[in-house]
Amino acid sequence: MRDTMGIIFTESDDVTLKELTELRSTAALPVAGRYRLIDFVLSGMVNSGIINVGVATKHKYSSLMEHLGAGSAWDLQRENYGLHVLPPFVSHEQYGILGGEIDILMGIMPYLRNSRQRYVVLSEGNTICNITFRAAMDMHKKSCADVTIIYRKEKAENLPHSLVAEITPEGRVTGLEYMPRRPKSVYASMDMYILEKELLIRICESCAARGEHSFVMDALVRNLSNLKIFGWEYKGYAGRVDSTASYFSCNMDVLKEEVRAALFGQENPIYTKVKNRIPSKYGDSAEVSDCLVADGCVIEGTAENCIIFRGVKIGKHSHLKNCVIMEKTHIDTNCEAENVIFDKECLMREGKRLIGQPSYPVIIRKGTVV
Repeated sequence: MRDTMGIIFTESDDVTLKELTELRSTAALPVAGRYRLIDFVLSGMVNSGIINVGVATKHKYSSLMEHLGAGSAWDLQRENYGLHVLPPFVSHEQYGILGGEIDILMGIMPYLRNSRQRYVVLSEGNTICNITFRAAMDMHKKSCADVTIIYRKEKAENLPHSLVAEITPEGRVTGLEYMPRRPKSVYASMDMYILEKELLIRICESCAARGEHSFVMDALVRNLSNLKIFGWEYKGYAGRVDSTASYFSCNMDVLKEEVRAALFGQENPIYTKVKNRIPSKYGDSAEVSDCLVADGCVIEGTAENCIIFRGVKIGKHSHLKNCVIMEKTHIDTNCEAENVIFDKECLMREGKRLIGQPSYPVIIRKGTVV
């Protein structure tokens, strides 16, 4: 796929992650013990042979830039092409406030025009999956499609939050509904699209001239009759993070053996920034079951069904269940927490108790002392 470039959007307007994205973009959100959300789609592009990837940011991108660096962890630190983190430099006087993907794409138009690849893979950076784009690209070329939407069969409760497509057995998209109350199909877009670069440029310029901002609504839904749109089904595990509940659910999913096999047990690895630390230490009183524990932790209490990031400390006689505990958080002695998301560098003092619900987990902001 050397004739293909990738563009990753770091946040979407329909994503609500509250305190978790106050200081970071959605794509930079830590997940599964040692990864960021962007690692999954970025690794998918690299595993597909794409060597020119632009990360189109909107705001709060310093954490993401620190994580990505020059792209060496993904073998994208190259003299030609490679990884490009593209902060927004769109002129507000010319295009208005950054309101959607069209505005962001207009802002990175010089990068698009200067890239020599013929095709573009557009993707949001908030989906956990292990995907390669070769089969989808093959179908895109064989069908002579203008746009190919990568989709999957979705649960009924998730359809009202998605772009839902009606698709014929031949793969042609005949209907599109955005966040429908009564969806007519079970096929939900994964917010991943394939099209020719020149077509993308024409679409963006046309939408910008009409004051339109959304790639999904303005470029796809309203132009369904004018474009030849096909769909390609992804059948592996995919977790879309668009709320605190879905973020919590996706992390809990990673504790399941079949999900870990689908994400990390395949021939296509998920790359991330490597941080070398000492192994985790378990005290004599430690009891750990069904947990994913990163390196550099010190655990002396009880942890059950938890995602534990690097450098976490859990004191004696503390009991944590169904928790996501991010880097350098310290849980003191005699604490209890269930269904809680601890952001980075939090401190839970001795004897404190926090209880949430799986559908509404308690969120502790970065650096908070409880």
